[in-house]
Amino acid sequence: MDFLSRLSKKERRLFYITVAVVAIVFLDRVVFKPVINKLESFNGKISLEEKKLEKSMLILAQEQAINNEYKKFAENIKQSQSEEEVIAGLLSSIEKMANSVSVFILDMKPGPVDKSEFYKKYSVKVEAEAKINNLSDFIYQLENSPKLLRVSDFRLTPQKKETVLKVSMTVTEVLIN
Repeated sequence: MDFLSRLSKKERRLFYITVAVVAIVFLDRVVFKPVINKLESFNGKISLEEKKLEKSMLILAQEQAINNEYKKFAENIKQSQSEEEVIAGLLSSIEKMANSVSVFILDMKPGPVDKSEFYKKYSVKVEAEAKINNLSDFIYQLENSPKLLRVSDFRLTPQKKETVLKVSMTVTEVLIN
């Protein structure tokens, strides 16, 4: 206090203003900025969660349609037959599709069954001959069948006839346990 009594009135006023400014800056840096930053962080998180909630609400609104679609596809991919019946059905499906687009099957051999906790993957090695447009129709039918059929290990070799190709491929079907 001895220091303040030696200052003139003008100097004291300047001292008080300086202390007030330093205190305000200190409060701004130590209290207000961290609080404001934290609030902005919370607002960002809230905004993100609101977007997630909106997306979830849209999905919930479509729940009935999703369940209907699931039931439609689940019937085709649930395994309710023995493994032999599934393989026989797969071979029959491949043969019907091939015949419908004039693809001549030379050989079909069932492969090993890949068993998982949730699904079984059946495979068939197919050797066939066809014209390129018939072959593309055949592959299209396989890939777009209601069953989960997929073509893999695909090899083409030209035959002596220019328009005919020999194809060797593996067709797989996935069924849920």
